[in-house]
Amino acid sequence: MEVILIKKYLILVVVLLTAFVFGEVKNYNLTNETNLKLFLVDFMNREYKLTTGKDLKSERKILLTDGILMASKEFNISPILIASIIDIETSFRNVIGKYGEIGYMQIRPETAKYIIEMYKETFEKYKYYNLDLKWIKQRLLYDPKYNILVGTAYLDYLKELHGDITHAISWYNGGGNSYYLDKVVFKIAQITIEYPII
Repeated sequence: MEVILIKKYLILVVVLLTAFVFGEVKNYNLTNETNLKLFLVDFMNREYKLTTGKDLKSERKILLTDGILMASKEFNISPILIASIIDIETSFRNVIGKYGEIGYMQIRPETAKYIIEMYKETFEKYKYYNLDLKWIKQRLLYDPKYNILVGTAYLDYLKELHGDITHAISWYNGGGNSYYLDKVVFKIAQITIEYPII
């Protein structure tokens, strides 16, 4: 019980620090958003390079950064949390998982369809109207912004369903256990140590 409480406090501290440094997620000022973009580009490239031995392509960095910031603002979820989940899921590689999970945030197409239907107005706001499963599968793989928006919407759904962000994280890919939450908390702690300006 104490370990879960400590994890909740650590996540709360990270979320509060992010809010303090960048203002509310929906209200970045230009300087802070620029700093956040620089952090995201550096972090993504480093993690991708550790896994693949190559630099992430510039176009991909821009799409991923814009996708993270767009989803963060839309759902008021820390961009650091979103980036941490993407890193844990795929190290910023666009891959298909062994159970059919697709793209950066490793979303199953059936889950994506359910979430898109739940958040229909949000997806329509970004001009994503199609609910055909085949189209969703292709879009999850080939459109980083879409993949991140769906993954973050899923995280928001889990937060509403389970009452808080801590439980949402543990359910994202951990079936409600603390193993996945531990990985995310460790990644966030690692980021805050290695990038002290954020």
